[in-house]
Amino acid sequence: MRSWKWPPSPYRGKWDQSFGELQAFETFKKKLLRERSPADNLLSLLIDCFKSYESTPNPAAYSFAFSYLFRHRLVCHLPPILDHLEKVEKIDVPERIFVDIIQNYGRAGMVQDAVNVFFRMPRIRCTPSVISLNALLLVLCKKKEGLALVRDVLVKTPDMNVRLEASTFWILVRVLCRNGKLGSAVELMNMMPLHGCNPDERMYSLVLRSLCREAGSAEVMDFLEEMRNASFLPGTLEYNSVIDVLVREGKVNDAYNVLTRMKLDGRWPDVVSYNRILFGFDMANNFEKVDDLFDEMLLIGLCPDRVTYNTYINGLCNQGEFERACRMVKCMERAGCNPDIETFNILIAGYMKIGEIRKAREVSSTMCRKGLQWNSQTYTILLDGLHSKGQIMEAYQLLMEMLPKGFVPGPSRFNTLIHGLIEKGHFPEAIEILMEMISRSVAPDARSWRSFIDSLQLSYLETSICLEGIVT
Repeated sequence: MRSWKWPPSPYRGKWDQSFGELQAFETFKKKLLRERSPADNLLSLLIDCFKSYESTPNPAAYSFAFSYLFRHRLVCHLPPILDHLEKVEKIDVPERIFVDIIQNYGRAGMVQDAVNVFFRMPRIRCTPSVISLNALLLVLCKKKEGLALVRDVLVKTPDMNVRLEASTFWILVRVLCRNGKLGSAVELMNMMPLHGCNPDERMYSLVLRSLCREAGSAEVMDFLEEMRNASFLPGTLEYNSVIDVLVREGKVNDAYNVLTRMKLDGRWPDVVSYNRILFGFDMANNFEKVDDLFDEMLLIGLCPDRVTYNTYINGLCNQGEFERACRMVKCMERAGCNPDIETFNILIAGYMKIGEIRKAREVSSTMCRKGLQWNSQTYTILLDGLHSKGQIMEAYQLLMEMLPKGFVPGPSRFNTLIHGLIEKGHFPEAIEILMEMISRSVAPDARSWRSFIDSLQLSYLETSICLEGIVT
């Protein structure tokens, strides 16, 4: 009977080669990890393991060797392997291996070595792309010494036929914004069309927010218009940043115009938007606008938060409408937005400003009944108010009450109170405050010392006149 034989497979040789490479790779890992071979013999160990299976090291084996060296901080042994790859081997090296090397060099703080490897890639039969370029830029942008190398890399990149893409510009713009070089960031965005790409909404938003932190309102408004002309509309967060800049510069009417533009652009303002403009109108003493804006919030269905209520109550106090301010505090409670210590401090400051010390004390007592403890601002408001109304001994007693609780006023308040006490003839109390200052390493100013000296001279003069009268 004739036996049947399978025809020889044309793929058998390739399968044998792949299996041999796999066995060689496993042997190499075993010797390297288990036997802890010296790192200076790593290259020869790699070659011998593959040679024993009649094969040559593949990219995966080289990748593992590089990772091993970085993981065990044996980076000094990496150059000989790269030299071997460049001058002896003929295999094409995948770009991902160089990306890993660049990133590992970055983690080790070896930015110049990362740059050298990037430029060496074509000589080791690897075509660099924007992937390896971006990896290098990310490494360089994390170190101060790396930033100085970015320009040189970008100048030489065209010679390597690496095309800059939007992702590259995003990395560069982000770094420029982080370092406060916003003019350069805007110029870079304007250069993007020359490279066949355009800024996206994310990039515009980043630069706009950075300008709001670093620049003035003129630059911010110019860029905002540029962003709108590019058919990108800022989000609520960006609009709020613009509003904040305008309010900070006292341009609250312009800020309100931006609020109106938000609504026209379909970006609905939030409570933060209104709070910032409310604050601006309050600081500008435009209480009519404060009222209108608060009503507008309610009409569009926005629920005021504590910041809203506190700003509105502050405006009412500045207008002298304390009854409305107190009613608003009750409205807060009914709305489930319990007043905080800032709310009561605003009321106390308002009453102290008009000399209603009794009312201020009532509010401070109410605050304590609600379980809120006075803070340094509460004590400061009461201290300044009592002193300004000439109630020096009450101010002194309040100061002696706050010091054991850890609330220490600034040197100016100590000195002002000392001067006031001496002026009113309360010399022992002034001495007590002086001792408290010295115990806290707070130096009295020249005015305080002069008050003490003048008081002592006056006391000596009065004593001398009295004695002279007795003798006579």
